[in-house]
Amino acid sequence: MKLILSLILVSISFFSQAQTVGVGNYPNRPIKIIVPFAAGGVTDVLARIVGNEMSKDFAQPVIVENVTGVSGVIGSQQLAKSVPDGYTLMINSNVHTINPALRKTLPYDTIKDFTPLVLLGNAPNMLIVNADAPAKTLSEYIALAKQKPGEITYATAGVGTSLHIAGAQFSQITGTSFNHIPYAASNQSIQAVVAGHTFSSWSAVNSALPFIKDGRVRALAVASEVRTTFAPDIPTFNELGVKGMKSETWLGAFAPGNTPPAISIKLANEMKQILFRTGIKEKILSIGADPNGLELDKFAALIKEEIDMYRQIVTLGGIKAE
Repeated sequence: MKLILSLILVSISFFSQAQTVGVGNYPNRPIKIIVPFAAGGVTDVLARIVGNEMSKDFAQPVIVENVTGVSGVIGSQQLAKSVPDGYTLMINSNVHTINPALRKTLPYDTIKDFTPLVLLGNAPNMLIVNADAPAKTLSEYIALAKQKPGEITYATAGVGTSLHIAGAQFSQITGTSFNHIPYAASNQSIQAVVAGHTFSSWSAVNSALPFIKDGRVRALAVASEVRTTFAPDIPTFNELGVKGMKSETWLGAFAPGNTPPAISIKLANEMKQILFRTGIKEKILSIGADPNGLELDKFAALIKEEIDMYRQIVTLGGIKAE
């Protein structure tokens, strides 16, 4: 009996150690954060803000590596193939949930090959028109589109972006059709509205705000569930009767799939508390993102929900990746 009891105690001890292996002294070497976009963008800047704080807290170097290509696919693939030990992470945008809807095949499974850690920040998209456009309100814009189906143009930062999909979603909800004009960047699409080359544009709130403030464009509505802190005077689509219109750009942190739960929890807790640290929240707001903090299972549920939503919008809109 004593022998059996001893074996049970040893087993429990071994199981406990196995559950925490690599966690008690984690991290004990440098951590790499993959950013699947070029240096200097919002995702890159946020990764460096978070990485710098992690380095201080963990007393280990945190290196940001830009791995660009195919709308975030190349960097995501590198993370998916990394050892799930907490030493290789990624900060990506919601291109992560758009790519499965746009592309027939991906070199990874968007759900199984990644462990969502924290939704770090987000910013809603908005619909803008030229300040002198005949449509002064959202209802006038919709009415004009119905009078001239397929003639009203909207510019975006490119085919398959969250902005392009926002335009498609808006068309599906309101029963309208538009002529999409893709540009290489948000700033170019906004300038096209200012110059009168396009009637309207879908844009991230903070990209459009300077043009709104100087009176060159007019914001018709913002695609968030509640009014954004960046532009509290601009009504939401929901307030104006366009129910279900939600479009945003978010930035989130990921580890490889099958990362030990203890390490995932430690990383999620670390990053979440960084977001609201004195001085850091202000830095994140200054780059156009609102700190969020949605973590682990809740973040994972959002990802699944978005993938389904984007697939439906893309299919109905006949949107294809370039």
